Amino acid sequence: MSSGRICILSLAPVHRDGRVLRQIDCAARHHQVLVVGWGRLDRARRNVRMEAIEPWRFSPASRLVQAALMLAGRGSPWFWERWYWRKPDHRRALCALREWPCDVIHVNEAIALPIAVAAAAESGARVLFDAHEYSPAHRANNAWWRLLAMPLYTHIIRAYAHRADVMTTVAPGIAREYRRVFGLQPDVILNVPHYVPMPLRPPQPDRLGLVHHGVAVRERMLQKMIDVVARTDERFALTFMLLEDRPGTIGRLRLAADELAPGRVTFVDPVPPWRIVETIHRHDIGLFLLPPVNTSYAMALPNKFFEFLMAGLAVAIGPSPEMATICRRHDVGLVAGDFEPATLAAMLNALSAEQVGAMKARALEAAKTYNFDVEARKLLALYRHLLHAPSAPPSAVPPAPGSAPESP
Repeated sequence: MSSGRICILSLAPVHRDGRVLRQIDCAARHHQVLVVGWGRLDRARRNVRMEAIEPWRFSPASRLVQAALMLAGRGSPWFWERWYWRKPDHRRALCALREWPCDVIHVNEAIALPIAVAAAAESGARVLFDAHEYSPAHRANNAWWRLLAMPLYTHIIRAYAHRADVMTTVAPGIAREYRRVFGLQPDVILNVPHYVPMPLRPPQPDRLGLVHHGVAVRERMLQKMIDVVARTDERFALTFMLLEDRPGTIGRLRLAADELAPGRVTFVDPVPPWRIVETIHRHDIGLFLLPPVNTSYAMALPNKFFEFLMAGLAVAIGPSPEMATICRRHDVGLVAGDFEPATLAAMLNALSAEQVGAMKARALEAAKTYNFDVEARKLLALYRHLLHAPSAPPSAVPPAPGSAPESP
């Protein structure tokens, strides 16, 4: 066991976030780890304990106050800080970091960054900020997001990201956007699964199984993938393995499937992150048609794409540049020329089972490159760098006004 204590902070359900769970696995190899976040651990781990933070849901009346503060923040950032530190889960997370001083705070996503910076200013800890996606444009196609959340996230990045010692993100394109807009220099740690050797499963000539898994986010327009299946020949069937994002989203997809592709779209229960690869392995093609309705979607390089490869699936995608680059480099699937379902459906219809089998074999080879056993070496090197760098004295960098409450 090496010296040094690492705290992993995430204001999202930890047990559902494969990237955060892999961070925990990596840090626990050599260090004592405290996880501060929503939800729970997916399983017990040696050298790891968790401080669960209950997500705070405002009452309808108090939401009006929150919206007013967020709107007022467009005139003065003080109101955004006030909004941020009014949330009990934010204050509780800061309290947890105060109670267990650590050497490195590995903070996930921009919404938790002020907590990490405030705690590090008091303790002298180093901060590793994993932005994941391009947070200011996460749901920029939504008018309310653009009005309330986008300015807040932009403020958080501008006010706090430069105070992190190291920053990472999931894709080269996203790293370039952070450099262009904010002058930041993120490293890239791909959002890839642990390596799991999987056997090649040859496809059946008369039955080619498509699969898509993930969160049923309305903005992802998952119905377009139902439209794809509706335009393919009878060899193709689609399985959805989805987590609910907002109530009713999966129900609407079921209705669309019954109407557009009756009998050819199946919905199955989601599985824990560590079981995804073995579960989707029974299919032939990973399907992901993601219209670029915001900057994050335009630059997406998601975990599911690499899980397709790890499971030995061919892939069928739109012209999303980050995914398309890898798909073409390794010849593991189809890249449509646009995001119209008819275009991708026509390409699928032209495929033979032999072509799909060859793509599946190449996907298994590509997975030997794109896996967390490779990416973990980058993360461990960052931990070593931060743990051996001279510590900042407590309060050497004061937090922004209002960002560090005196008590929870």
